[in-house]
Amino acid sequence: MAIRLLIADIDGTMVTQDKVLTERTREAVARLRSRGIQFTVTSGRPPRGMAGVVAALKLTAPLAAFNGGVYVQPDLTTTLAQRTLPLAVARQAIDHLLRAGLDVWVYQGADWFLRDAEAFRVARERNNLGFDPTVVQDLSAVLDEPIKIVGVSEDRARVERCEAELAGRLGTEASAMRSTPYYLDVTHPEANKGMVVREAARILQLPLDQIAAIGDMPNDLPMLKAAGLGIAMGNASDDVRRSARHVTRTNDEEGFAHAVETFILGQPPLARTRLGLPPRARACLFGLDDVLTQTASLQARAWKNLCDYYLRRRARASGQPFIPFDLIRDYSRHFDGMLPLDGIRAFLAARDIELPENTVRALTDRHGELLVEMLQHEHVEPYEGAVRYVQAARADRLRLAVVSELGHSTEVLQSSGLADLFDARVEGTPPGDVYLTAVQALGVGSGEVVVFADAPAGVSAARAGHFGYVVGVDRRGRAAELRRCGADIVVTDPAALLEQDGSDGTPPGKPTAGV
Repeated sequence: MAIRLLIADIDGTMVTQDKVLTERTREAVARLRSRGIQFTVTSGRPPRGMAGVVAALKLTAPLAAFNGGVYVQPDLTTTLAQRTLPLAVARQAIDHLLRAGLDVWVYQGADWFLRDAEAFRVARERNNLGFDPTVVQDLSAVLDEPIKIVGVSEDRARVERCEAELAGRLGTEASAMRSTPYYLDVTHPEANKGMVVREAARILQLPLDQIAAIGDMPNDLPMLKAAGLGIAMGNASDDVRRSARHVTRTNDEEGFAHAVETFILGQPPLARTRLGLPPRARACLFGLDDVLTQTASLQARAWKNLCDYYLRRRARASGQPFIPFDLIRDYSRHFDGMLPLDGIRAFLAARDIELPENTVRALTDRHGELLVEMLQHEHVEPYEGAVRYVQAARADRLRLAVVSELGHSTEVLQSSGLADLFDARVEGTPPGDVYLTAVQALGVGSGEVVVFADAPAGVSAARAGHFGYVVGVDRRGRAAELRRCGADIVVTDPAALLEQDGSDGTPPGKPTAGV
């Protein structure tokens, strides 16, 4: 689904370390506007502190100050919504921050209050915001309707420690999150950037999956997770980068502009190539089972043979009744889409059977042996559309790999007649490691790779690995789940991505299965 709104953090994202809004950043926002994509910003700054950015970018959409504590029109005076801290909660937060050795700032209305105008970071904040603070001796005297309380210290470890302590103390009454390594922001629990995305969706009447967000700090995490497309800056922490769909360059390397050009404007959901992929795609990773080959029936029968053999012997030894493995119910409930070890553990648990780990692994190994024996006598049917797609991708000179978490990929590929179509084959667990191994084998970067996966775990691993494009192949009626896990597009078969001739009324490049 097309992105129709981009929400960006300001500090650490849109501006450089020296707080400069570069010409390339301004041009990127103008390009968004020319393509009909709305743009807005959110920040821990008060509305007055966002005036320079709003004017430079000519913003027209509502924006969120104080991390979502206040929603205002671009005139910065018309308030659409406001979330303030209760008096008792504000006092508790201030007392804790002061006892922890942090300076404290209070933001209320259009004003900024503090006790020492010469303290750490005050001059820098004054320069960023464009207005002076008001010095007061008693911060509790300016807590009529506080929107944000900030703990400030040059001791990063102290700020991080205080974040954990205060979050535990405040519970559901308020949110405590770092907006920079030096700042700990305390706000109303719904004044967070995840709610910024949801409020923007409500105000602009857009579905979440048509919204993209970009940021760099832990307080941006809820925003990146709530948006349909989350992008982390290259200067972001490991946690933020792991949670994003894409990682761009740093804010001193034009990371914002690069993200707009590459991930928003350069990667439409219905890509322009004949294969229905982003133009920069150089390689494809295909899951084996249920993406390329119809192995579910074979897998189920192998599990039934194994489990029935074990259960029959157990019943004879214990005198208990033998309840056979159900090909449909037991396989779909415990094994379908699961790793072999996880599947057998779930099945045994459902039968109230506890076995030593080495015995469980021995059962899994025996299942693999049974599968190989069956493959020597049976032909595995490939999905015709998937084969056609692989052949088209090969004709376009893309590098191709097949990946399998279930093992025995060589035997399955030979049985299905697909062995000669791939440049590499990799099997093992977990999915993320298998994907990275395949990328190394193909000699390409993960951002140039398209992953075709049918299981939610595979889609999640591809998203976490920041692969260039993720195609969810829905053969089990799990399209919504595949989308939630991060699939850029969901189709019932890879062939749905191939260019159509228009004879069926489908425009060229449009998938025959909905996204």
